[in-house]
Amino acid sequence: MDCCDAVDEILEKASRIRLSGHGLNVVSVVRREFARRGCCDAKWIDPIEQAMRDCLKRWTAKQKWAIWTSTESGAADTDFDACDPGSLDMDLEGELMYLLIEELSPPHRRDDSDDSDER
Repeated sequence: MDCCDAVDEILEKASRIRLSGHGLNVVSVVRREFARRGCCDAKWIDPIEQAMRDCLKRWTAKQKWAIWTSTESGAADTDFDACDPGSLDMDLEGELMYLLIEELSPPHRRDDSDDSDER
C-alpha cells in the first residue's frame, strides 16, 4: 500500500458519509466547495479527517510504514524512528490530510501572465 492507495481508501470510506439534512456525501460537497469557493468549511472536512483516523486504526504498522515511505516527506526523512507507532500515526495524519486536500481541490490554474516572457 502506498500513499495514493491510502488516499483512495480514505475517500472511499468518507464518500459513504452524509451529514444530516444534506443529500450529497461529504467528499462530493468538499469537491464542490473547493471548485466554487477555493475553500471549504471544517464541518465538511472533519468527517473526512475522522475517516482517515479510522483507517489509521485499521492499518497495520507495516502498511503505515509503507504509506509513510511513499510520501515525499517520508522518503526524505532519514532520521525517522519506526519503533514509535504514535509518532508514525501523527506524522501520517498530517501528510495524509495534505494529500487529501490536494486530491479534493481542483488543479491550480496557471496564471497566463507567467507566460508573457515566452511570447
